[in-house]
Amino acid sequence: MTISHSNIEIQSVHSISKTISRELIKDAILAAYEKSNRPYDFDISVNIRIVGREEGAEINKKFKKKNTPTNVLAFVGDPKKENHLGIEAPSLGDIVVCYPVVREESNDLQKKVNDHFIHMVIHGFLHLMGYDHQDDHEEHEMNELTNKILQSVMP
Repeated sequence: MTISHSNIEIQSVHSISKTISRELIKDAILAAYEKSNRPYDFDISVNIRIVGREEGAEINKKFKKKNTPTNVLAFVGDPKKENHLGIEAPSLGDIVVCYPVVREESNDLQKKVNDHFIHMVIHGFLHLMGYDHQDDHEEHEMNELTNKILQSVMP
């Protein structure tokens, strides 16, 4: 079982670069799932919401108690419980990407905005898959995997 293009919901309430297509976002999610090596034995789904500064700040304040927007937030769902309840393609969770923050960071990092944006989508998705960066070992593992996925998705 797996995740498919049709099980990736993208809500864009903020305009983004035309170089970042829905197809590219979905391909990045599919690659991250495949390379994460943490498969589910049932179909899963994920939600991605692309927001502006105001909504990004509101969400970050409500859930992380920080009064500024951040680049990406991941809200983990409970797909095993949802599957047990009979929900078709239960959700891994939600990824919220604040495009203006990602755009500013890409300028500061001298990276292409589409590269950094896809990096943040992958980063958020890996959190939903159980990866974290609370210590040096976890951070190294997550960074290695992120780079591997980015190389497979970005031209």
